[in-house]
Amino acid sequence: MQKNKIVILIIVMIIANINKSIGQELVIDEMYRIQLLIQMGNYDSAIEFTKKLNDSLKCKKNEILGFSYSKLGNYDLAAKHYENYIKYCEASSVQRINLGDNYFKNNQLIKAKEHFLKVNDNDVNYSLAQYNIGMIEYETGNKENAVEYFTSAINEIKGKSLDFDYVEMQINTLNELEKYDIAIKNINTILEIWDKKSVEYKYSLIIKSSIFGAKGEFKRAIKMLDDIIESGIDNEIVLLEAYSYQLDFYSKMKKKKKACCIYKKIKDINPETEILKEYECK
Repeated sequence: MQKNKIVILIIVMIIANINKSIGQELVIDEMYRIQLLIQMGNYDSAIEFTKKLNDSLKCKKNEILGFSYSKLGNYDLAAKHYENYIKYCEASSVQRINLGDNYFKNNQLIKAKEHFLKVNDNDVNYSLAQYNIGMIEYETGNKENAVEYFTSAINEIKGKSLDFDYVEMQINTLNELEKYDIAIKNINTILEIWDKKSVEYKYSLIIKSSIFGAKGEFKRAIKMLDDIIESGIDNEIVLLEAYSYQLDFYSKMKKKKKACCIYKKIKDINPETEILKEYECK
């Protein structure tokens, strides 16, 4: 009986508390609401509520609007709000890079480069800014300059981490410039960093195979990739990358049956893999 009395007492207390709260307004913090909407990917609603924020929050307001408009693909409006942030608030490299990124996506490459160049070499995001400038140089056909910026991006990481996007763009650009010796030397330097059993080492070897593929040495490139695959890759992304290169090489060799075999392997792993859109296999 004692337990029942306690339960009844608790219920009575809860009812009493509810009665007290009747008539009181439920208040939800607006910034918390906006953060939740962004996390849910509901950017239109996030914009709607952000616009209602008090002007005393103009810095946060412009940053949220810039981010949300960018996510919706409205790069003009996104850039406008990031420009406002930089003009009126204490901007860091994050806002400058985000502004430059929106200009880049809107094909305003000169403006994009201008903001990436303003990121100081002692800034934590300097390597990203250098990579982005490299992408602008690449897109405008200045591939020699692009290599310099990609190399700078890799060097500036200084052992903290290694973004393989930087490495791939550097090696791919060197391949296009037919500077294969430099490409081999650079990827060998990267390979020295990793343990030979590591995923990073295998990924670096996959990039190295692209150099031989670019030289037209497809058999050698495919053999490298076969060895990597057979060694066992406990990483779907790396495995798909190896197969994707093989698909490309077999296609260039006009080995349709082999290419189709690789195509099916990729499809079995992940039918949404981007490279499958570039090839047909019936």
